[in-house]
Amino acid sequence: MIPATRESVRERLLLTKGHLEGVVKMVDGNQDDAQVLRQILAVHASLEKISVMVLEGMLETFMNAPKARRSLILGQIRESLRDLT
Repeated sequence: MIPATRESVRERLLLTKGHLEGVVKMVDGNQDDAQVLRQILAVHASLEKISVMVLEGMLETFMNAPKARRSLILGQIRESLRDLT
């Protein structure tokens, strides 16, 4: 992953971590279940977006890789796509 992508992923992960910590506080504070679920779904959506960012980084790495490494990277991309579904 190129450094700019890595930094963007890291920033989003930290934001999502903070959001998840907020959801834990909601549970500890006995907040309404529907509100808790809504926030859990928001965290889930954020993680999905981060997954796409990482996948895009893998594709960028593939495109910039020497031909000798492309087969290995393509295998990693395929495996990751299987895990996403």
